[in-house]
Amino acid sequence: MHLLLILAVMAASAVTAFGQSAAQDKGDKPLPVTFSLTGSEMYKTWCASCHGAAGKGDGPAASDLKTQPTDLTRLARKNGGKFPTERVRNYIEGTAVAPAHGSREMPVWGTFFRQIGDDKAATYRIVTLANYIDSLQAK
Repeated sequence: MHLLLILAVMAASAVTAFGQSAAQDKGDKPLPVTFSLTGSEMYKTWCASCHGAAGKGDGPAASDLKTQPTDLTRLARKNGGKFPTERVRNYIEGTAVAPAHGSREMPVWGTFFRQIGDDKAATYRIVTLANYIDSLQAK
């Protein structure tokens, strides 16, 4: 039991240290961390500050960006009524460049997710986060 607690504290410290060092490289605040694997919690932790709680691109940090964050609730509407699942996953992963992000102000979450877990956990986070964004689509 004590070993499990020690390992959990060590993992949390490592993740926090990574978030701080990655952010310090860019001169920003440390990246927030959540160990939750639910789409809503991950979205709230990593996306809502720019994209807003409801996904409309109106988060508290949006005004600090060079380019207005995408209104995530309109992705399906802009894609002929079909949610662009693969494209969204690629943006989150960092393998596709979102034209709206210009110089890629949006963090490459795939790299960050791999730092706090393995490839399978990173893929799970990306898929779950994309599925949550799909649930935000305007009807």
